[in-house]
Amino acid sequence: MGTDGRGLDHLMEQNEAELGFLSAYGGVDGGSQTDGASLLSALHRFLKAGGMPSTLEGARLSFEAGHAEAEEHGCRFSFKGSHLPLVASDMKTSGFAEGKLSEDRSEVNVVFTAWSMDQRRFVERLVEHHVHG
Repeated sequence: MGTDGRGLDHLMEQNEAELGFLSAYGGVDGGSQTDGASLLSALHRFLKAGGMPSTLEGARLSFEAGHAEAEEHGCRFSFKGSHLPLVASDMKTSGFAEGKLSEDRSEVNVVFTAWSMDQRRFVERLVEHHVHG
């Protein structure tokens, strides 16, 4: 058991280090996962790291393809473009609420209630489509 126990301890230590890095890169600043201001701040950092200029003014973040606003229980995100690479089910997983994709896929509106890999991949897909599409 000594070897297996040490392996688990090592794995846990490694994951703590990786999680610390991830939270610094794109995680939520303190508070609960549903704190809109923290989610907005994480989105702002993520867009900046992804090369999409954005302007944060109070509880509103503006960027070329849309905007986001902090709310009490999340961050309302709106993105416009042509033929967005999404389907409605992309917003039916944990951390998404009130997801709406226009019929012609030119606009998406959703409330992020968490900032996990799902939300980062969602935003990353939209930014890549906007920049390279």
